[in-house]
Amino acid sequence: MLEPSDIKSLITEVLEDLLYERELLTEGGAAGHMRHPFDLDDVKDGSGLVDKFKQIGKEIEGGNLPDTKVDGSNNSIKIVDDKFVADRGSQKELDIKGCSIECLRDRFPPTIDPETGEEKEHGMVKSMGETLEIFNDDFESLKPELKKLGVLDDPTKFLDIEYVKKKEEGGKSVNVLEYDHDFLKIHGVKQFYEKHDRKGKLIRPGSERPVNEKTGKPTKEASTPIPYDQKALDSLAEKVNKAGEKHGFAVYSLIPSKKTGEFDFAPVMSVPIPVTLSDGNVDEKTLGERLQAAKNRIGEEVATSDGRAPPAQGKEIYVKVLGTVADDLNADPARQVPLDQLLANPEDNQKAIDGAVFWHATRLLGNVIMDNMEVDHPAVSGPAKDHEGLVLTLAGDTFKTKITGEFILRGVASPHRKEAEPEEATAKGKTIALFPGSFKPPHKGHLSVIKAVAQDKNIDEIRIIISAPGKDVRSAKITPDKAKKVFEKYLQAAGINKPVSVEISSSPSPIGAAYEYISQVAAPGENILLLTSSADASRYAPKEMEKAKNLNKNADTITVDSLILPACRGEGCETADKISASTIRDIIDGHPDITLDQLQVALNHMPEPMSLQDKLATFEGLIDASLADKFSSEELNMLSESVIFIMEVIDKALDVVNETVRKTRGKKQWCVFAKTAKTKEGKPRGFGCRKSLKAARKRLAQVEGFKAMTEGDELEEYEIVEASAASGMGMGYSVPVPQSSSRDNFLEKHRAMPAIAQGFEP
Repeated sequence: MLEPSDIKSLITEVLEDLLYERELLTEGGAAGHMRHPFDLDDVKDGSGLVDKFKQIGKEIEGGNLPDTKVDGSNNSIKIVDDKFVADRGSQKELDIKGCSIECLRDRFPPTIDPETGEEKEHGMVKSMGETLEIFNDDFESLKPELKKLGVLDDPTKFLDIEYVKKKEEGGKSVNVLEYDHDFLKIHGVKQFYEKHDRKGKLIRPGSERPVNEKTGKPTKEASTPIPYDQKALDSLAEKVNKAGEKHGFAVYSLIPSKKTGEFDFAPVMSVPIPVTLSDGNVDEKTLGERLQAAKNRIGEEVATSDGRAPPAQGKEIYVKVLGTVADDLNADPARQVPLDQLLANPEDNQKAIDGAVFWHATRLLGNVIMDNMEVDHPAVSGPAKDHEGLVLTLAGDTFKTKITGEFILRGVASPHRKEAEPEEATAKGKTIALFPGSFKPPHKGHLSVIKAVAQDKNIDEIRIIISAPGKDVRSAKITPDKAKKVFEKYLQAAGINKPVSVEISSSPSPIGAAYEYISQVAAPGENILLLTSSADASRYAPKEMEKAKNLNKNADTITVDSLILPACRGEGCETADKISASTIRDIIDGHPDITLDQLQVALNHMPEPMSLQDKLATFEGLIDASLADKFSSEELNMLSESVIFIMEVIDKALDVVNETVRKTRGKKQWCVFAKTAKTKEGKPRGFGCRKSLKAARKRLAQVEGFKAMTEGDELEEYEIVEASAASGMGMGYSVPVPQSSSRDNFLEKHRAMPAIAQGFEP
């Protein structure tokens, strides 16, 4: 009988095996993960990272010229029974024994198109098939070089090949970077690590698996680079090139680069790296200052507020902590997620900062290298920064280190990276509902969308992403920061029982913000739903969604779709007016020349759960001014707090026997009061004040009108019109009252009106 400890151990081993398979998926198969400078064992802290880049610069100056990293599909081939076969480094029997061209479709089964139900051939069948055909074309002639390289009689060793296609049939680009011809690049020779099953049986022979110093666990990498004869590899490439020509492919070994400028790392150290600790609390330091205190956090994790544990030194933490995006070198507080919102424990703050700083420093220091290197080769040419990166073997190392610069954030993903079984590769991750918009400003229609989506049991998390249009686009007063604060107030008042986050994107458009998240932030296994209304159903084109997804390194595990919400639900939708942010923008931009009626309209666009005082404070935050400078406290207190409050006013009006208009003492205004109806404090119930007697009498007529409307049984259809200049009691949308309406039915229908308005405008 198994003991609990035995069961725990068994489960752990099984999980480790599954994770191992998934790492092969995401890190490029047998070739494994090529190391960034921050991955190196001798880089212990920030100073060590800077020293490593200085070493790289000196070795390049001394003649150790880097190879050029190209963007293609990684193929690994080994020799079994005097022919090349495929081996992606997994624990599948077809890999361990080696898969010939004949078994590729078994090794890489077709996928099913979810829309058509048709089978689609796995991309690796073609890429690996063509690679094997080229290398096996004249195998006998290659034996001298293969023997020198040590791969002829040892199937634990393999050639690391990059398969680069110019175009697929139909003109679609296969790679993130485009090339003007098809070619194979031989990166070098590697050896598989040995692998045992959970019972200890050796299932894959190879080099002894080393133990990670930090974790104390064996490395999960599939293979390791080994020394080889470069001249033999160059000679091999020349011979295989002849066979490649038959298939329209060139074959290369090294694609060298050369130094064109000086490697001056000093300016990078003075780059400001602000970090937002909490709203309004930004810690300002330079990169040099942060590196002085930073430790290498490889292998460490942080606990996030949504219950996850991502790597402290990973892309997600980097992007959120520093607010960085591709093609923008600035650490921008406007795009940062405050640490007190991002992390569950303040103890993880320094881990997250260090991890983010290591990524940013690797990016900026890498740019210094990339900006001063050039490639001149038949395969590729031009400035090194236009390519995926540079690769070199540093003195004393047996492995290659990559310098990527800007490409560290570009999420390069091969279209053929699906290696695990379908159930492994598509292991269920979180279903994330994305609600992107400029939200200038947020209103109750937006909140209603969040409320509706939160009721969906299949959705795990909602992310509101605020775009950052230019100052001249819509209202300059409503900044992304203000929009974020307003949304957070709405969410707090709504009390939604599901994780909802609000973040700011660097993209100027909502659609761009959505695609930015998909391509750069989405985690493995995520199911992403882009929220839109039926009035804007074509907002997200399937081709564009797919394009954005394919830029993510975990593209094969991510799904992206749009979730189209009804523009309006319930009776009367066809006549419902649009809840529009533009209405509020016009009022905000018109301040200080706004009326009390206009202020009422703006407040009515805010969600009902908020109190009047919270609404007024929110509006003041949007205009950066106090309303007390414009209106008296009596005027502000007379404003209706919500649609429900308006209904209550109507209800109370039924009890008013006679209304009166009288001038207030000491002020030039006239107010409408009830003669008999009282407030809780025993004072006459008021129905609003106006600056002229004429306007007050008009207000009196409106109260009488409401009385008649709610008491009459044979009235024609009546509308409470949004922001009616006459009433000053705008509701944010029009509501038809049926001809045969009692007070009770009228109130019931109003309270049942859907919150989602037709064609909501984000």
